[in-house]
Amino acid sequence: MTRALIVVDVQRDFCEGGTLAASDTLSLLNPLREFIATSRQDSIKIVFTQDWHPQNHNSFATEGGPWPVHCVAGSPEAELMPPLAAEAGDVIIHKGQTREGAGYSGFESTPLAEQLRALAVHEVAVCGVATEYCVRATALDAAKAGFRVAVLTDLIRPVQLSAVAPTLQELTAQGIAITDSRSWQKTDQQDLRHRQSSVR
Repeated sequence: MTRALIVVDVQRDFCEGGTLAASDTLSLLNPLREFIATSRQDSIKIVFTQDWHPQNHNSFATEGGPWPVHCVAGSPEAELMPPLAAEAGDVIIHKGQTREGAGYSGFESTPLAEQLRALAVHEVAVCGVATEYCVRATALDAAKAGFRVAVLTDLIRPVQLSAVAPTLQELTAQGIAITDSRSWQKTDQQDLRHRQSSVR
């Protein structure tokens, strides 16, 4: 296993009807579910990150932060948004568990990098919500941790549509590939065929 798909924060509070919903999340859910399913079939490791905040997290407006209360640990609002669901063997990363710190990145104060290395993962694709916050931070930290990184443009959703272009430009400048899910998956299948040919 050399690849992982990191699904960032597709939780009830960040989707349609939630307290901090990203844009147009309903159009994301079924395509993302289908891509996760085909990725599992291709032996790509699936990682779900979830905001998992204490009730007094410093990002909450009630504590002087910029955001409404969201994704409190153990609450229904912090659960993955249906129809997404983790399966046995998937990696679940809870982030933002202490009062302090933004908790945007799936790598911030979590064991994600170590877990991926233990699985011999060298390349990750990042998708989910929100483009300019947690997707951005997770992709940047994945690159800093030494992974080859792609962001899948058809499977991300921003809070503000105007933030997408500058965010993707920033990621490109940091050496992160900007592609779509079909192209990323196709590259994996081509690499697999090449490795199989080499073995023969």
